[in-house]
Amino acid sequence: MAKQEIKKVNGVVTAFFAHTGHISKAEAQEMSGLDASHFEEVYAKAAKIFDKIDGDKNTKVNKLLDHLAAEVDEYMKKISGVGIA
Repeated sequence: MAKQEIKKVNGVVTAFFAHTGHISKAEAQEMSGLDASHFEEVYAKAAKIFDKIDGDKNTKVNKLLDHLAAEVDEYMKKISGVGIA
């Protein structure tokens, strides 16, 4: 169970970079190690993050980390029983 949730955390990160255009969606899925249906779940989460911070160049990294923490919190709760956000 924890292994799958950790893959989802990695998937959100790799999917974010697909949204930025730095890698392709297929590359992001491959890097995540997730099957297509689970990758679509994390790809949607990454889209939310991208939409929230797109265009804010000055605080982009900090906002990325804040939004990433919020989106992966449910996976972290499943892994350790405790959220991070």
